[in-house]
Amino acid sequence: MKKNRLEIYRRTLVNKLKDLYSAIEGKRVDGIRDFEEAEPDIYDLCVQSYSKEQRYSLCERDREVLSMVEEALDKIKTNVYGLCEECGEPIEEKRLEALPWVKLCINCQSKKEEGIAA
Repeated sequence: MKKNRLEIYRRTLVNKLKDLYSAIEGKRVDGIRDFEEAEPDIYDLCVQSYSKEQRYSLCERDREVLSMVEEALDKIKTNVYGLCEECGEPIEEKRLEALPWVKLCINCQSKKEEGIAA
């Protein structure tokens, strides 16, 4: 992959990393704020519980993407970025443009989703 393309992906990944850290921190602060509210009634407790579950679910997804973004940045450093982890072939540019942290080419991803790949 050309250096200028790699630099574009690196910058995109770094920005995504910053966004994810901010999102995770924001959800953590919201959770603390909910906890600090004094003497909620039963309705408030239900809403807080649901809200907490939603934040936790979103936070988990953010952490998963965060991990993939960090791995992609490591791959740039080690010159293996953009190669499918399953077959070793280059991942399509359009796929990387859409999700620069993807690990699999579209063919291997499809096989994985169908339950064929390990």
